[in-house]
Amino acid sequence: MLDHVFRPAGPGVIFKDFGDEMVVANLDTGLFYSLGGAAPCVWDRLSGGHTGRQIAAAFTGEAEAIEAAIVALITRLQADGLLQISEGAEAASAPLAPGAFDAPSMERFDDLQGLLLVDPIHDVAEAGWPLMPDAPVS
Repeated sequence: MLDHVFRPAGPGVIFKDFGDEMVVANLDTGLFYSLGGAAPCVWDRLSGGHTGRQIAAAFTGEAEAIEAAIVALITRLQADGLLQISEGAEAASAPLAPGAFDAPSMERFDDLQGLLLVDPIHDVAEAGWPLMPDAPVS
């Protein structure tokens, strides 16, 4: 698990970094998540092509505990349909800035699920929205 390269699990997974928190939304399920502690940094680095092992090595602290926490976070991100293995991708080679490790946290919210799922913008085709008929309407 720590040696895989990951990517967001499709175009329906969007995210925004707010400094001390990362919000990740899955527009296909209508769920959104708040990532705290080291989780925003881990998400950012995973979506940038780094492996879990590279990320763990950049943190200071007990290596085994850091790796276990990162594996647990990756497992949860995959289970919730936010992250998937990027088959055939090579790991990023850019060095990572070292930092102190703060236990990652992940909260799931479904408050807006109904609104996100009924939003007609989700039904956009490659042609855009709204999709206009080819023939003029009389």
